[in-house]
Parts: sequence; structure tokens; C-alpha cells
Amino acid sequence: MSDSIEILSNQAELSYTGNKYQGDGYYSASDGLHTVSVHLVEFLGRIWIEATLVVEPTASDWFAIPIGSGTDYKEYAVQTTITEAFNFTANAVWVRARVDRSAITPAPSAYDQTLHGSVDKVLLNR
Repeated sequence: MSDSIEILSNQAELSYTGNKYQGDGYYSASDGLHTVSVHLVEFLGRIWIEATLVVEPTASDWFAIPIGSGTDYKEYAVQTTITEAFNFTANAVWVRARVDRSAITPAPSAYDQTLHGSVDKVLLNR
């Protein structure tokens, strides 16, 4: 199976988590190969990709897919416009993306698209 679905788009919030979407493990696919493409516009913050092996996951069942250079997340410390792809192999039943701006200093009190940019979309190819 090979398809592409949008798993995250912009929300007018500082930090947020997208819905869960079926990974290769949901379909019992044997290769577990996933590609995530992140499309950002003047984005400032961190992008996380998370997965779970559980059919009915709770908050503690999710784990980070390492996509950064030595980190579980990809950090954009200055406003960045980019389309970037990350590959990972896992028999993930569910996959989701998360925006995290908690590391921005000074800590903003509210989302401002001019200052924090946006996530145009995050696509999952499985």
C-alpha cells in the first residue's frame, strides 16, 4: 500500500497535537516504512512525529520518532520556510504530528502568526 494523507495543518494555537492516522502496522504491512513531509511557512518552534503500537492508545502509549539531529523533534529556532522530509521504519499502528512552542524565549502568551509562523501541512506517506 502506498498513499499520502494530511495529518496536520495550522491551528491558531501555540502548541497542539494532531489526530491519529493509521500507520503501516494498522494494515499489517511488513516493511513499516513511513515518510513524513513537513511544509512550514515562517515557522518557529518544534515539530514532533509520534507513533504508537497500540490499537486503542492512551496518552502514555505514544513515543517520539527521532527526526532531529540528536533529538526526538526537529527544532526551528528562527522563522523558517521549508518543505522537509523524514523517513522512519516502525510497525506503527497510529502516527500523529505535534507542534510545540514551549521552548520559545521569552515565552509567548498567545499565538501570533506573524511571530510564530504556520504549519502549511504535514503529510504522511505510508
